[in-house]
Amino acid sequence: MVNNGEQRAAKFDIANLLGWFECEMQKESNTGSPVDARRELIRALSIFSGISENQIKESLEDLKESQKQ
Repeated sequence: MVNNGEQRAAKFDIANLLGWFECEMQKESNTGSPVDARRELIRALSIFSGISENQIKESLEDLKESQKQ
């Protein structure tokens, strides 16, 4: 069982990893593929949230469509 200290540490790490990811997104070149990173982020969010990968992908498509309008 995960204790409160472990949960706080994990949340802190996740927040910092997201910040790090933002910095990487601003770079012109990376060694990895953004397509691979997107796929893994969708998987991670699905595991964390309980929302299916397909639902997340559909939501992303809806967001893209709303940006076009």
